[in-house]
Amino acid sequence: MTIRPIDIARRLRVSTTMLRNYEELGIIPPVKRTVSGYRIYTDEHIAYFICIREMMHGFTLSEIAKMLKSVIANKHDEALWIANKAQAVLQNDKFVCAQIRLRLLHKKKATMPKEFTIDTVSKITGIIPSTIRYWDKIDLISASRCVANNYRTFTQTHIDEILMIQALKLAMRARGERYAVEQIRKEMHELSFADMGKISTIVTSVEKHLAALNRAQIRSVYALYSLCTQIEENC
Repeated sequence: MTIRPIDIARRLRVSTTMLRNYEELGIIPPVKRTVSGYRIYTDEHIAYFICIREMMHGFTLSEIAKMLKSVIANKHDEALWIANKAQAVLQNDKFVCAQIRLRLLHKKKATMPKEFTIDTVSKITGIIPSTIRYWDKIDLISASRCVANNYRTFTQTHIDEILMIQALKLAMRARGERYAVEQIRKEMHELSFADMGKISTIVTSVEKHLAALNRAQIRSVYALYSLCTQIEENC
């Protein structure tokens, strides 16, 4: 069965231009054309369009593109693993918030040496070493150097700063703003770690954002799984 683009657009409440954009991005199967050049959409294309619109609740278009290109290539498990990786990132953001509450709001410090390696800091904070190195390089934090080997060393204060930088970064995302180093630098300069009320407000807003995003991503993954199942059943 073939369906007119305008009918699909009306059903999904999008423009026909948007449908063409999805085609140009390569996130729907190839579209045949009539002799006169009109696109011929099928039920399979509608399934992809519906999936895309559902997935946009929890993922960016670039993320969706990676997943659906795998589906088109008949690599369904690969698409689902990509979605799983995004969920893992979200879970790590939740871990960061939990660490901030534990260390900054409840004032519970880990019983460890006064100085830490970057790998230890990464495990404590959930922030990957390359990101920590970058923040040190641009002076968002100021790690010390071991005299013996010139490796970076960190203190409890550095750990608190790293957690707070990530919290501010997530707060920007929650507000719909793009990550900007200078904005983070400004907010870190103005922030007092003694201001429990402000820190609590930041963390609470991030936690609410992450909870909403988690629901949206689960909804999106369900749409992706449903598409994969539908395709497999029709094979």
